[in-house]
Amino acid sequence: KRIESLEDLTRSNVKYVNRQRGAGTRVLLDYSLDKLGIVADEISGYQHEEFSHLSVAAAVSSKRADCGLGIAAAAEALGLSFIPLYEERYDLIIPTEFFADSLLSPLLELLATSEFRQAVLSLPGYDVTHMGSLIAELG
Repeated sequence: KRIESLEDLTRSNVKYVNRQRGAGTRVLLDYSLDKLGIVADEISGYQHEEFSHLSVAAAVSSKRADCGLGIAAAAEALGLSFIPLYEERYDLIIPTEFFADSLLSPLLELLATSEFRQAVLSLPGYDVTHMGSLIAELG
């Protein structure tokens, strides 16, 4: 069906599967649709909600929908095509007073290992450039 952009979701021959209200993916979609001037009622399947990226991919894989917004790893796991629309940054935020706490040491050490970096890199769609690094001190 040559679905290549969010605007294509409004075509009458395209059935979409959504994430549940409140999910970050859904918030990002709704924000993007608003910026494009697209109303949710214009999208067939907008009300069909799933609660995980893998559930969205399963709905597409089983032909209950033509497309949905999700992560590359879920699409790859089910042998689906993936069109990147966004890049997101995820940071682990730790209050300064807890940063040196011995309870966090194992986690911080794990994030800095090459083994963990390679494990994350084996999943499609992730950038580990700053993983395990202190990138900012706030306050």
